[in-house]
This record gives sequence, C-alpha cells and structure tokens, in this order.
Amino acid sequence: MGTQCVVQDTTLNIAMWLERRLDMSLGFHFPAARLYGIVLNDPLGLADDTCQAARTSFLDESDDVYELMAGSAGVLARSFDAAAVVTAGWAAPMADDGSMAQRASRHPLRRRVRAVAVVSDDGVASLIRFEDDPDELIAQTTAGTGLMVDALEAMWFGTAALWADPYETLLRTSDEFASTRSCRRRR
Repeated sequence: MGTQCVVQDTTLNIAMWLERRLDMSLGFHFPAARLYGIVLNDPLGLADDTCQAARTSFLDESDDVYELMAGSAGVLARSFDAAAVVTAGWAAPMADDGSMAQRASRHPLRRRVRAVAVVSDDGVASLIRFEDDPDELIAQTTAGTGLMVDALEAMWFGTAALWADPYETLLRTSDEFASTRSCRRRR
C-alpha cells in the first residue's frame, strides 16, 4: 500500500546520531510521541558522532502519533533537512501465529522500548533500543512498510495540512505518494 523508499546511509546515520543523543537525555518513559526537525550541518560528521554534525529542534508531542504528523507540526517538519518521530512503549513476544493474547504492557516477558523513525528526501530509516539491553541498537536496514512508514512519507512528501482525517493517509496509494514528491516545498 505504501511506497518502497530506499533507505540511504545518510538517513540511517541521521537516525543513529539522533538516537544516541536521545539515549543520553530522554530515556524510555515519556508520555507522548515526539516530533523533531533536523538540520544537517555535516553529513560526514554523523558517523563520527561530532556534536555539530546536525541540529535538532523539538517541534511538538501528542498522544496520537498520526495526528502529530498530520497537524501543523508535521507541516513545519517539512522545512527541515529531515524529521524524526520518537515513541516509547512496551514490546512483548507474539504467539507463533502472530497474534497477541494480551496487551504488551501486561505480558510477563514485556520489555520497554524506544523507537526512532527518521524521514528525509532519501527515504525512511528506523531504530529501536530496549531499556533492559541499552547497549544494543537495532536498525532496520531495508525500507519498511506499514502504517508508520505510510504516515511518515505522507507527512514528508504529501500535504499534511490538508488532511481532514489523519488516518486517511493510510488509504492513499503509492501513485499518490509518488506524485507528491516533486511538489514538496523546501526552504
């Protein structure tokens, strides 16, 4: 249903650079999804972890990540070099058939997780880190699919301010996303 953006090293490096900073400052227990705008100063400095490689600006937060991206902060995010959505919650193992017998937050094997998803002109990259294993950072190295990817792409390439219903973006086709890419306005 969504597009298949290729994850570029720059987008993944931005995600990793931001996640390292969030790991030092934000933790795993915050009440709402957060949206950040990112200005890229030195792409080569991202991998070297230099402080001045990029600059982040906190834009807004919301209990509903999709409303966050569809609102005015989502429009503002498009004026940056990249945007990031940061969420935290509970993760738990699924049954063999992919189902969940109970909420992840009530599962005896639950784990606290922080997820960072970055979108730029080069694509989408995402990372997760678990609170009980903070030294392991798990990166999604291939383009993802699903509701979050569709919403990130709609925010970045689409017309977020015009959505009557933020969940409407989930119904858009790949062709609609592709046609909006050439229309995205930048600074």
